[in-house]
Amino acid sequence: MNQRERIVRAASRIMSRKGYKGATFEEIAEAVGIHKSTIFHYFNDKQELLEAVIDIANITKSLRDILEDKGLTPLEKLRAAIINHIKLLAEHVDYVRVYNTETRYLKDESKQKYLEARRFYASCFEGLVRELQCENWGLFKGLDPKIVSYGILGMLNWTAIWYSDQGRLTPEEIGETYFRMLLGRENSA
Repeated sequence: MNQRERIVRAASRIMSRKGYKGATFEEIAEAVGIHKSTIFHYFNDKQELLEAVIDIANITKSLRDILEDKGLTPLEKLRAAIINHIKLLAEHVDYVRVYNTETRYLKDESKQKYLEARRFYASCFEGLVRELQCENWGLFKGLDPKIVSYGILGMLNWTAIWYSDQGRLTPEEIGETYFRMLLGRENSA
């Protein structure tokens, strides 16, 4: 991991606990083991550091890869998308907490970019819900696809509030549980 990544990781941990306003460059530098001025070699200001913490490019790419996989049925895509989301959340839980709570501090241009990425991600889930509604057995039939996709994402994202890597279930098991809940079955399809 390079110095920039170490700074972003430390910032995500501290902003996750103390919020954007409560986190200081001094604390971040101390957590990385560098002088505060070194941060300015990588980031112009705290706003730019916040942008780096909430960057969702990787999660969007991995979801797109799942949805474009021609070897998966829509139901298998849903399962893979849910498990992928939870695995990434577990791996980057501090980032997700900041993403979910501190974006209000972004400047307008950055906030617009963030909202577009978030809308795109949600639209991917909405498209998947629409695919599932067309299946013969009718998962989500008669329900508004946008509301269903928001409900799924809300459930998945809420995991960041309570998730602990010391918990009794792995991220895969949590994702599988959510998938089965959506199916309304004990056993997955």
